[in-house]
Amino acid sequence: MNLAALQMTSTDSVDENLNKIESLLATHKEASIDVLVLPENFALMAKSTTQKLAIQEDFGNGMVQTWLNKVSKENDICIIAGSFPIRSRFDNRPYARCLVYDRDGSLITFYDKMHLFDVAVSNTESYCESNDNFAGNKPVVFEFEGINIGLSICYDLRFPELYRFYQQQGVDVLTVPSAFTFATGKAHWNTLLRARAIENLSYLVASNQTGTHANGRKTFGHSQIIGPWGEQLAMIEEQEGLIVQEISKAQLSKTRSQFPVLEHRKL
Repeated sequence: MNLAALQMTSTDSVDENLNKIESLLATHKEASIDVLVLPENFALMAKSTTQKLAIQEDFGNGMVQTWLNKVSKENDICIIAGSFPIRSRFDNRPYARCLVYDRDGSLITFYDKMHLFDVAVSNTESYCESNDNFAGNKPVVFEFEGINIGLSICYDLRFPELYRFYQQQGVDVLTVPSAFTFATGKAHWNTLLRARAIENLSYLVASNQTGTHANGRKTFGHSQIIGPWGEQLAMIEEQEGLIVQEISKAQLSKTRSQFPVLEHRKL
């Protein structure tokens, strides 16, 4: 199976962002992608909460969801669509929802970001994601063509218990669509990604935002696909683009059999 991670600098224009994704996909037609992971906030890096609320959609109905249906069908791929604001019962706090579409455009499942980014990165850079997002409360694993995939979003990466739960559910691949800030990415991104893959002996696909956005936020880039031994199988640095990597469930099983650390747990 071929996994792909798309890296982009999302703007405050939904049309511009969706067109950019289609353009990047068109340049990789020969790659035979099976699963594509888009970054967090793929459709919009909002300048303000007001702008984000203006584009939120009802679940199952809206322009961005229709577009995801179309693109998955046209490209014959499964799309794990980073995150997009889906209206919750609190109108001013949508879910940050990762929508997953099958090759035929049908919705397979969805995951609502559980851990919200309420931190001070520095004296001059802070975030309170819970002010304008409503947190999810359910881990999600789904099966696609014999591969079990566990979903997460960005800040979730710092909570290893989520990924251990996924390992206990038999996942083969962990996905981490993100908009990791430049400061936190430079300090922790590579270390955390490799740790989650190594400690769970799983493949991991991390699709990140990159560059400086319309709201002034600077993101780290360095999207990558990591093997169960912690090896960096594919990586793109700070440019926009797409990486593709073939994975092997047989190789995954061999690694877990030869190095049965998951069977040695005491707690």
